[in-house]
Amino acid sequence: MAKKKNSSFFTSLLYIIIGVLLIVFRDQTLGWAMTAAGVFFVISGILDLFKRNVLGGVISVIIGVAVLVLGWTVAHIVLLVLGILIAVKGVVSLVDALKRRTKTLLSILFPIFTVVVGLMLAFGNAFSLMILIAGILLVVDGVLGLFAR
Repeated sequence: MAKKKNSSFFTSLLYIIIGVLLIVFRDQTLGWAMTAAGVFFVISGILDLFKRNVLGGVISVIIGVAVLVLGWTVAHIVLLVLGILIAVKGVVSLVDALKRRTKTLLSILFPIFTVVVGLMLAFGNAFSLMILIAGILLVVDGVLGLFAR
């Protein structure tokens, strides 16, 4: 029982710390994630090479180096494409909703919201806003976890 309480306590503290870091450093989060992913691929590739999995190792190292070198450029391109695809999906859903005989407020508002989020992701700062929201949710979850002990 004591181990479970300690684990819950440390998990809650970890959530709070990660949440605060996401809130404070939300603009740097993508860079950190890209760096971590690049390092992970390089290390994984090197380990594969030691295990004599040459093809898999070389591919992992190449991906890792590419992510490390081109991370921000690739991230911006991915966010642009993903945002445009989300916006297009929202437009298609809105057209479908408007064609239906019975329309609900939610069936119209959700596609509009999807278009707005897609455009913000492609051309705005939606990623930063999502990181901020995730940070706030982690802090709240951590604090609630501390009080639930």
